[in-house]
Amino acid sequence: MIENIINTIKGQLTGELQSKYNLEPEKANQSVDLAKDNVVNELKQRAGSGDMGGLMDVFKGNKAPADSSATNSIINKYVGDLTSKLGIPAGVANQVAPFVINFIMQKIQGQASAGNLNETDLLGGLTGGGLKDKLGGLFK
Repeated sequence: MIENIINTIKGQLTGELQSKYNLEPEKANQSVDLAKDNVVNELKQRAGSGDMGGLMDVFKGNKAPADSSATNSIINKYVGDLTSKLGIPAGVANQVAPFVINFIMQKIQGQASAGNLNETDLLGGLTGGGLKDKLGGLFK
């Protein structure tokens, strides 16, 4: 579900990166892919540890993305990936990362606020199937 949301905004985000930060089209495209990986990995990690409350506050609009430790963690990892994997200068990466991650989080928040996304959808998508499928065998 998260991947689908990011994929639908990829073109818009790639264009923004090219116009605002002068990234080449290929680097802009790769940057969005890296952002998606970073967001999904952080969500998986937090879902696995049972620490989804803070992220759900962001997704439900109870907390701004910039005020979330999860968002800040994603941004920090993403800056590292932009510099190490794509060779984007640190100064540019430090501007690109907050913009991209906050943009993505706001789009996810919009879907959650509209009722199109809930915690079960998130967790089901992150674990590769519905929660019921994953936990069903435990309660037989």
